[in-house]
Amino acid sequence: MTDWLANLDRRGTVAARWFAFLGLIGLVALALITITDVLMRWLFNSPIDGVADVGRLIVAVVIASFFPVAIAERHHVSIGFLGNLVGPQGAAWLDTLAALVTSVFFILLGWQFVLYTIDLQVNGETTWLLGLPVAPWWAAATLFMLLCVPVQIVGFMVLFRAAKNRDGDDDAAPRLLENVLPTDQEY
Repeated sequence: MTDWLANLDRRGTVAARWFAFLGLIGLVALALITITDVLMRWLFNSPIDGVADVGRLIVAVVIASFFPVAIAERHHVSIGFLGNLVGPQGAAWLDTLAALVTSVFFILLGWQFVLYTIDLQVNGETTWLLGLPVAPWWAAATLFMLLCVPVQIVGFMVLFRAAKNRDGDDDAAPRLLENVLPTDQEY
């Protein structure tokens, strides 16, 4: 039986991949809109009004949609030279500390996104040309950023457990993480 943390981590990764898939659909839609606009300009000298307005809104949501999957699959930059100096157990605790700091960062970032989205809504912010309301698009981007928080906290818990369970066994964390982190064969 799989333990609850590994199961939670796997489910979070699957959900994050679906969010990224939605972002990919948005990216393809933006590409198609842009291609259509360029063809209209070139063939008929008649661009589609508001493509830049819509593009800015779509890009914000698309970029935010990829953050949860990057966090869930641990696709982030890490610097290992300090970990090499403190040994495997010290490196495991440094990774855990970095995950904690990242968790706090995404909590603060999500909070700022919420405040910004509320400000857009209260002020009735619209796009320049089409007059589309901006707040709903930023609400979607904010939701994706807020989804990063539980995904990152689960990642922190996985690393914390791995560091705590090391007890001098240099291979304990990799063995624990290989049972927790999803592989392509599982999907």
